[in-house]
Amino acid sequence: MDANRALLADHGIDLGPLYPWSCGRIPFHGEFWSALPGKPPSRRLATLLEQLKEQTQSSRDVLLLSGNAELPNHRALALLLRQYLDLGRYEVHCVYVMGQPLCLLERCWRKVARPSADAVEQHLESFGALSRLITEARHEWGERNVTLLYDTWDSPVAGRNDELAHGLFAALGCPAPQAPAHLPLHPLFLASHAARRLYHSLEVRDNAWPALDEGLFMDCLVRTERDWGAEPMSPRVLRQRLIREGADDRRALEDMLNLPGGALEPSDWMAERREADFDAPLPGERAAAFAAALPDELRIPLRQRFILDAPLLSDDQKTLDRALAAYVPASAVPAPGRAGASPGEPAAVLPSSAAPVSRIGEPVPPVELTVLTMTYNHEAYIAQCMDSVLAQRTKFPVRHLVLDHHSTDGTPAIVAAYAAKYPSITPVLLSCRRPTESVRGLFLRCRTKYASLCDGDDYFTEPSKLQQQVDFLESRPHCALCFHPVAVVFEDGSQETGIFPPMGMLPRGMQDEYYLADLLRGNMIQTNSVVYRWRFREGVPGWFRPDLCPGDWYWHMLHAEVGKIGFIPEVMSVYRRHKNAMYRNSFVNQREHRRHHGMAELETYNAVNDHFQGRYFLRLASLANGVFIDFFEIQMDEGDDSLLNLACDRYPEFARHFLKSLKLVRREKSSS
Repeated sequence: MDANRALLADHGIDLGPLYPWSCGRIPFHGEFWSALPGKPPSRRLATLLEQLKEQTQSSRDVLLLSGNAELPNHRALALLLRQYLDLGRYEVHCVYVMGQPLCLLERCWRKVARPSADAVEQHLESFGALSRLITEARHEWGERNVTLLYDTWDSPVAGRNDELAHGLFAALGCPAPQAPAHLPLHPLFLASHAARRLYHSLEVRDNAWPALDEGLFMDCLVRTERDWGAEPMSPRVLRQRLIREGADDRRALEDMLNLPGGALEPSDWMAERREADFDAPLPGERAAAFAAALPDELRIPLRQRFILDAPLLSDDQKTLDRALAAYVPASAVPAPGRAGASPGEPAAVLPSSAAPVSRIGEPVPPVELTVLTMTYNHEAYIAQCMDSVLAQRTKFPVRHLVLDHHSTDGTPAIVAAYAAKYPSITPVLLSCRRPTESVRGLFLRCRTKYASLCDGDDYFTEPSKLQQQVDFLESRPHCALCFHPVAVVFEDGSQETGIFPPMGMLPRGMQDEYYLADLLRGNMIQTNSVVYRWRFREGVPGWFRPDLCPGDWYWHMLHAEVGKIGFIPEVMSVYRRHKNAMYRNSFVNQREHRRHHGMAELETYNAVNDHFQGRYFLRLASLANGVFIDFFEIQMDEGDDSLLNLACDRYPEFARHFLKSLKLVRREKSSS
């Protein structure tokens, strides 16, 4: 909560660095508890450690939060802090909030929608040894640096506990925190399995558009489930084993917390009630009861979410959608761009830079082409991108699907404002940053005959671009995609505008058509120049890799696998280079680019090699050699062999090919 974060900051306490991909509603620093003893930290954790070092070099305290109860992880944390921080200058203070072990176990089990059976023994070991956790912390950091707080809450369902909150902030040297107006949107605050499933039905694959009042949604859900009763989520056999095998630990905890004997014994309800049936369908009557309890200000945008993403609905969402339809039929749901389309959305105030251009009207089904845009923190560019799509002149309907990957700037508001005004724009405003959901979430929503790409910081320059490319593909049914050259613009003026691909990069010179083999020599197709005869109209297959980077080359090849590559020799879009672009160094400093993205590049070559079952290994290995050469030069010039060693370990086939190439060069030099 921002108010309490500010309260901590006013008293000299800053939250530790959070992994940027995690944007949960309850902040935790679990990455610091995930280090493996004896192994170097992951690249992700190493980045967080650097940020933590910077924070500890100030005169302020740093707060790390975790719900981890596993003793090995706390040992790993202690080792990590001693190894990477100068703890001779600082003290580590630990605050442990302890309650009934069975309640703590149940809350931990409730953090995920459906835990795996493998977690049983791990949870039993952790929550049956909480007293050892405290004993080791006292030994590690000193008894005076370990504070114990007793959580009197005797329910596995989280709730407001003002006494505990006040005690926690007092232990941190702060005044009482500010209580939230609503319960947080989090399943820990729900008692029944049905309510938890309804909670998980709020967003379709993390799409939080159209906007709605999440606090009001949670309040309605909590009020509705009061008639349903609470259900344990953890297996009864696990709870009963913890009661039997954790008796000594509970008595030790009672002594540590100065509690009377038996204070930590669980209730009969927690001990005996069977766990919820995860395989049973969501009861229709409970979905109906919840739909009846919702006001229209929630029903309408929620139904709109379901209608817009209908092909992606889970079974639970389909059940809830049927219940909502009794109150909000599809005919009553406003389409994007119409008056009142998005309750809760801000007014459609567009950037002052938006140029007056002719606009694409409302698409009439069936839409022939979808422009796919991924955007993140592009508030300076996204309006120009959408304007350039709106300005396209086509004889067929076009939909612009814009996926914002949980931007922290004004990008989502700009996208929502455009969508409120222009019916052809459909936003996907992700509520979380998940590395693969940006690509998969976008591709799953594209079901049209053709698809075009345009990242949020790029734009089209020729209004007939899409029409020209579709005409090309219509006239050549043997082609699966077509592309054109683009202008490369450096925002900082460091280089003059260029053209990509340069003529020398085109295999066999300028041709009307190219082949998959040509593309395997290197990526000659810039992202916003391509139009696909969309291969994934029925959905994205399970073998598809949404995590690859660069991903566009992989997507090009998956389409070139089923047809030829067409080429139109006309510059019709701009590829923008700026300081925040992922590939900003690829034209300027290749070695620096490879330092940060070389491992991802090798993983892409490896995935392509697997997809084509080794048929193009030599061509891919030749490309991989470029990465190995840069890693080798980093080792030779800087003495850092970590990247080269990691690449050899992960991609041994490519590494062997690289080493053979080195030997060949040495033999040639020695013979000359």
